[in-house]
Amino acid sequence: MFYTLAFKKDKNCPTFIDGVIHESFSPGAYDDAMDADWHDAGPDEALAPLPKKLVLITKDKRYDFDFCTAFEGHIVSERFLKAFQTLKTSRWEIAELEIVNPKGVSVAQRPYFFMRQQRIDKEPVDVIDQTQSKINFRASGEIKNIISLTIKENVSTDFFSIDEITLLGFVFLSPHAATALKELNLVGAEVVDTEKVGSIDRA
Repeated sequence: MFYTLAFKKDKNCPTFIDGVIHESFSPGAYDDAMDADWHDAGPDEALAPLPKKLVLITKDKRYDFDFCTAFEGHIVSERFLKAFQTLKTSRWEIAELEIVNPKGVSVAQRPYFFMRQQRIDKEPVDVIDQTQSKINFRASGEIKNIISLTIKENVSTDFFSIDEITLLGFVFLSPHAATALKELNLVGAEVVDTEKVGSIDRA
């Protein structure tokens, strides 16, 4: 059995991040487009490597969560990252993340990082066990939505994402990873089994 992270309503844990990510802070940067080559690439072009340090500029008043999906990646706390680093994974890019308001004042209650997985490093869609999952398909054969997800047992990593558009933003956990993250008593996220994918909001 595999697991995923669902959103859990906690104080200072938004469902949507109101902000932008840049490589550095400057007055007015909140209104600047996110057009850097590490965030924006053309069709069939790979994104440039993630910088080592980034700044999230937000109008939200305060953040105090362990895991939040945003900006085609995930914002994670230091303690989440430390747990992640003990797990068996494929390649993920990680940057230190400073979080400030448009005036440059910190709104984070703990150290944060931004992590993402480029498409080439994700698990292929065929790790989905279509015989055990409940999936609605389009006439073209593409997946329309997933009500209940079962992942094949031959996946060798503990923490991964799947190259399937309907699962964009979801991360998946082996039983070992699920146990490690449950022990953290995560703020803003909770571990649930993948059979609930169609009925939850992803963290």
